[in-house]
Amino acid sequence: MNPSILASRALTLAKIAATLFVLLLFFVLIASFVVSFQTIRGDEVAVKETWSQGVINETFPAKTYTLFPAFTQKLYPYKISQEVYVMNDDPSDPNDGRPKDSYLVQSADQQDMRISLAIQWRRDPQRIVELHKTVGDSIEERILRPELQRIVKDAATVRTALQAYSGEGLVNLQNEILENLRDKEGELYKRGVIVDNFVIQHIGLDPTYVKEITERQVAIQARLKNIEQTKAAQAAAEKAKAEAQANYEKMVVEANRDKQVGILSAEKQAQQEVLGAEAAKKKTVLAAEGEKESGELRAKAIVAVGNAEAEAIKMKMLAYSGAGAENFVKMEVAKSLADAYKNIDGYLPGDMNVMLLSEKYEGAVNLLADPKRKEK
Repeated sequence: MNPSILASRALTLAKIAATLFVLLLFFVLIASFVVSFQTIRGDEVAVKETWSQGVINETFPAKTYTLFPAFTQKLYPYKISQEVYVMNDDPSDPNDGRPKDSYLVQSADQQDMRISLAIQWRRDPQRIVELHKTVGDSIEERILRPELQRIVKDAATVRTALQAYSGEGLVNLQNEILENLRDKEGELYKRGVIVDNFVIQHIGLDPTYVKEITERQVAIQARLKNIEQTKAAQAAAEKAKAEAQANYEKMVVEANRDKQVGILSAEKQAQQEVLGAEAAKKKTVLAAEGEKESGELRAKAIVAVGNAEAEAIKMKMLAYSGAGAENFVKMEVAKSLADAYKNIDGYLPGDMNVMLLSEKYEGAVNLLADPKRKEK
């Protein structure tokens, strides 16, 4: 083939390719202008503006959005995570704010105080649209910084440098500022700025005054130490006094207890003795009454026996007065004389024999049985 023809064809192909590239680029540009994709990150929400509606009164959460037509609408992302704003003299501080601009205020005693501070804050998701309309992305300079300066100044200028510089005074100053920054009636909260924390990093004072403060602090610490030592000694004394009082009261209680125990023991013993005496008394009385009743019974028995014997004698006497009683009496008298003679030993008198004795004995019996016979 003719080389000129080949060159002509190659040139034609090149023109066609260039034309296609231009057309493709044109379509890409047109597509990018008509359609766009925008991603809202996880710590953000977005506010949308359109040609027709302006600012949409709602927020758009984190995700990727397709905008069509892209040239008529736009998403404005805003962080809702915590951010840090600083005002200090540390140029290497990585946080936002003004790392070369500590806040200068005067104390109540006219001392310059350069306060380095940091504040942790975040946007209120419920007020993102309002913030977008009023200050956009300039919250720190247009809302946060002016209000922070005002609150710090109001709290610091009513204190002396010594009161604000360190220790409890510094803590109180910091807490007061934080409380005012969080006030739900304050400017920050109303405009959609939520404060999580605030810290005073440093308060810079004139070196001469710092030396004076240090000496005062040393004196105060020494005085406080002496006070604490005095309190400790007083506490030890009070403790010893309390222990002594407790021991004394314990001894008094124990003594009273021993006294009461002794009294109760004595009373118990006395009661036992009284009970024993009463028991013995009752026993003696009962024995005496028993003896008395026994004697009365014996006396009654004796009387009864005597009455019986008397009755028996009476009956005998009545028996003696009846028929045959004379012979019975003689028998009884004979028995008595026999008993009297049976023990007589020896010899009878010469002129007495048994018959004579018998006759005399019978006569004696008759005489004893009937004394009237002698008279006859």
